[in-house]
Amino acid sequence: MNHTMSFWRTSLLAIVLVAGLLAFAGTSGASSLKNCGGGVRAAVVSCAKAKRIAGEYVKTRARSLQGYTCSSGGSQGRCRLDRKLVVFPLN
Repeated sequence: MNHTMSFWRTSLLAIVLVAGLLAFAGTSGASSLKNCGGGVRAAVVSCAKAKRIAGEYVKTRARSLQGYTCSSGGSQGRCRLDRKLVVFPLN
């Protein structure tokens, strides 16, 4: 009986640990983007810089801006430099 309780306790602990890790992993990435206004969102970069990059990309559609690698899909543009990310509308 004691062995069965230990098994269930260990299983429950493992489930809670996995759920916690998945929740923590979900908090990184796109969900950590801050809203800079005008549809511009940024991670690990100031809003002023993000807005400059977004504006320049909308005008030029250049693949590289200020060291950032940029691309677009649908109605959204995206520029990335290491962990820095800027996402913005193209209209």
